[in-house]
Amino acid sequence: MSQRRFRLMVAGLAGLILPACAQNPADSATQARFLARDLLLEERNGNCRVLVPQQPGIDLSLKWPCQFHRDPSGTLRTKQVGTRQVILVESSEQLPSPSRDCRTEIQALRSGSDQTLEASSAVSRVTACPPFQWDEKMFIGLFEPDA
Repeated sequence: MSQRRFRLMVAGLAGLILPACAQNPADSATQARFLARDLLLEERNGNCRVLVPQQPGIDLSLKWPCQFHRDPSGTLRTKQVGTRQVILVESSEQLPSPSRDCRTEIQALRSGSDQTLEASSAVSRVTACPPFQWDEKMFIGLFEPDA
């Protein structure tokens, strides 16, 4: 086999393999691994819902589409708050022109005492466009009674 044919064959295989790798569920904004469980965000009646294995779905107060909050490298961002782990889900839409801002809503999920997940009743509303690195208060404050 000539070297040219070999290179073409390798390039062709790379073209088939690399897109398959890019479709890995871990790369999706609506899928995440949290506390050794695979979570999935889905649309339900125009809002976001979290599907959790071995637990009923959790309806959120966020409009669809929504996504898990991630750090700049794309990893799910978590914070330890006391004995619980907390993650954020965000929903964002561009404000009308000429504004460059977004209307973003954020809701928190935390681990429960019996390894279930629970959503905060509070939702934070801000005018910032993702990707944005919310400060630690966002992870804590959404579960406080006066949030």
